[in-house]
Amino acid sequence: MNSANTVWLRPPFGQGEPKEVEATPATLLPLMNSGWSQCPPPNTKEEVKPDVDE
Repeated sequence: MNSANTVWLRPPFGQGEPKEVEATPATLLPLMNSGWSQCPPPNTKEEVKPDVDE
C-alpha cells in the first residue's frame, strides 16, 4: 500500500495488532464506528544494542 493513501488503526481497547488500511471513507467509517482509532505506525526497526558480555 502507498503510505500516502493509508493510515494505521489500533483495534478497540488496544487488543490486537494495529493494521494499515486504505484512507477512504468507505474503509475508515465502519472501522472507526466499531471502535478502531488512528495510531502511529508500529516501530519496525529493531534496536541494536552492543553485546555487554564482550
